[in-house]
Amino acid sequence: MLLLKVAVDAVPGVRRVMLNGELDMETVSLLHEVVREGDEHTLELDLSGLSFVDSTGLKGLLDINNNWQQKGGQLLILHPQPDVAEVMRLVGLDRLLAQNGALAGEER
Repeated sequence: MLLLKVAVDAVPGVRRVMLNGELDMETVSLLHEVVREGDEHTLELDLSGLSFVDSTGLKGLLDINNNWQQKGGQLLILHPQPDVAEVMRLVGLDRLLAQNGALAGEER
């Protein structure tokens, strides 16, 4: 099992969060803690290092999207790995995030 490693880079107005590992019921709380901090307008979640996501992780992404929108901010999901993108497609999360303008840079 890979743990989730999170790196954060903030520039004025943008919080970039790079995820590496697995986003599941054991690690999603770490992501929530990281994105709860800060007051930037845009949150970028770079999923290029995310190798696995389960239903709890998907719900976490959806919750983060909803919370960020309620704050008047913008969430961008960047570079999901093909396996992660496929799971997002299977449950329809890709369409929801794309409608909200949150899914950008999907790699195939």
